[in-house]
Amino acid sequence: MAKENLLTYLQAGLAKLDFDGDLDLSWQKAERTFTLELTFYAQNLAGQEIIDASGVDSNQEIISFVDAILLYDRQKPAEFDTADYLACLSFDGKAGWTKQQAAGFLAYLQEVVDNGQADLLDFLNEESETIFELKFDEEQLTKWVAKQNLSGNLAYPKF
Repeated sequence: MAKENLLTYLQAGLAKLDFDGDLDLSWQKAERTFTLELTFYAQNLAGQEIIDASGVDSNQEIISFVDAILLYDRQKPAEFDTADYLACLSFDGKAGWTKQQAAGFLAYLQEVVDNGQADLLDFLNEESETIFELKFDEEQLTKWVAKQNLSGNLAYPKF
């Protein structure tokens, strides 16, 4: 059996999350980054006209919303624009993350997707909501990490 690492731990944890959308974790080996893409789906029963951030207009019955979280190696400078991501979280080179950090991240991610799904439905069903965006609060993440009582490290996967 292969030794558990940051990638395998996150893949297993993501599979256990209660989420009706899609969670796609990709590993960019050369850049030493991971990208977690979150895709939300909701029915637009009222046929409300939606204009996305790119200015594209749609009134489709099923709409999707995609955002991403970047995990990057703080020891290897990567070129990315933080505005392109919901959150950019660093890990410590080959040492990766502690299990406590990873478990806290997954626990907080459940809260993010739960709140995101509820906010998306509110956006579609309440005329008072004019903008939808996911929310990621690093202070909340820190609180979730502190609640975890795990020891051990999840190293960056070898390649």
